[in-house]
Amino acid sequence: MSNFKKGFLVAASLFAATLMFTTSAAAADKVVVFNAQAAIMSTEIAKQRVKDLQASIEFSSMQAKFESLKTDLQGLDKEAKTNGMTWSQEQIASHNKKIEYKQADLQLSAKKLQAEQGEAVQNIMKELAPRAQEILKQIITAEGIGLVLDNKAALFANAEYDITAKVTDALNKAK
Repeated sequence: MSNFKKGFLVAASLFAATLMFTTSAAAADKVVVFNAQAAIMSTEIAKQRVKDLQASIEFSSMQAKFESLKTDLQGLDKEAKTNGMTWSQEQIASHNKKIEYKQADLQLSAKKLQAEQGEAVQNIMKELAPRAQEILKQIITAEGIGLVLDNKAALFANAEYDITAKVTDALNKAK
């Protein structure tokens, strides 16, 4: 195919895409962005559930263990900087082994905390998502919205185009 034909096809395709977008945008009365997770996790119910998780004995003990391991690692690091120059090869190897074990424990502890938090978020999302979906549909209808984009899909959007807070407010009122 000649370069002229390729160029013409590309130009025609771009024109058609632009025309379709313009037509779609004209048909849509309003375009907005929305973040479902932010809307749900900003509700009073979600905030309370997160506080409850953090206050639970199991989570608190995991958090305390994580902090303790972090402090232990900092102590081992300080000890190495202070006394390391005078240690034998065996003492250095033994100290490095302690550090490796503490780091492994710290990583495991961090994974456990993340898993607990992730599970809590999943449960909150599962519980509130159907109601958020209903509210979103109501807002779409009431405001004549023709297109809702996930806020992560939009390269740029002014705050006035974001309906996340409206959905959060409606969820808080719906309880």
